[in-house]
Amino acid sequence: MKRTMIAATAALVAMLGTSPVAVKAQEVAKEVRLMTWGGSWLDIFRPVAEKFEKETGIKVEFVVQSGAGDGLNKITAQKANPQVDVWTSIASTVEAATKAGLLEQLNQSEFPNMKDVPDSLKSATSSAIWLSPRGIFYRKDLVPFPIKTWQDLWDPRLKGKVGVSFALDRGNFLVLAALLNKGSEKNIDPGFAKIAELKDNIHAIYKSDPESIKLLETGEISVAAWGILPNVYRHLGPDSKYVFVMPAPRFLADIPVSIVKGRSAAQTAAAKKFVDFMLRPDSQATMASIAGTIPANAKAEVPEKLKTVIPSIPVQEVYQMDWSAVNAQYSKWEERWMREVQVRR
Repeated sequence: MKRTMIAATAALVAMLGTSPVAVKAQEVAKEVRLMTWGGSWLDIFRPVAEKFEKETGIKVEFVVQSGAGDGLNKITAQKANPQVDVWTSIASTVEAATKAGLLEQLNQSEFPNMKDVPDSLKSATSSAIWLSPRGIFYRKDLVPFPIKTWQDLWDPRLKGKVGVSFALDRGNFLVLAALLNKGSEKNIDPGFAKIAELKDNIHAIYKSDPESIKLLETGEISVAAWGILPNVYRHLGPDSKYVFVMPAPRFLADIPVSIVKGRSAAQTAAAKKFVDFMLRPDSQATMASIAGTIPANAKAEVPEKLKTVIPSIPVQEVYQMDWSAVNAQYSKWEERWMREVQVRR
């Protein structure tokens, strides 16, 4: 009797071409939740999300994070009961989330478009969706000279005109200051010393992308010392009062997408479909044209406007951050920034 049942099950499996377990795993949810930044960032993802829904019937719901660190805090707090499926962040927070066991391991064979993303832009739990230039963003109608180098931020003519940030990109501006003063992320004291020399020029310290733009638009600051190109790209043009410069050493952030661990099989299946859709050349070109980013998929077209904004493609003299060193010291840097920069400003 037992052999007959086994034979019948085997016959059924052969007829279906898969196992009962596999059939269940192929169930796909009708909605996928993407956690990403708010404001203009949603404009970048919305056309891709709408096209994805039209082609697959799977709706994309947006969950807003104020920054990658906020997103990391959210998925950490939700570890026992995750509320998002797909997460865009930065390299340092992906590393931290991976170590905490918060992200799914990505089997590249399940993502056909991932093969066209360079290996250097992939990890066990993420794939870059674009490369995002960092630099200085300023209003030429409020600045008395053209800014060309990082060191120009320390010019006395910018007294009371500069906005800086520690929160954006997890302390990258502090690391930059260290590099200008013969330090690095492994030797941060020169960075704090360099920031202290900037004290008279600092008017505001911003914590989020929208805040940095609002300060510039209102004229409260004339210079955003750490500018993320996708935040400002739409403001740029021949007749614009805004300027973006990308001095050396150059910072080029690869923006990764990951799948949050612990969701149902159906939700994870939908998440995989959406991530692969985001990596399609046409999706990549759409996002890059809106955001001012360099596509991660080598087969996607680079926007012509972008070529006039950044020095060259591929970008030269890019600084390679040691994110392990950053993550190991970040909380101490944050406390020291509050004491020495935020409070004493």
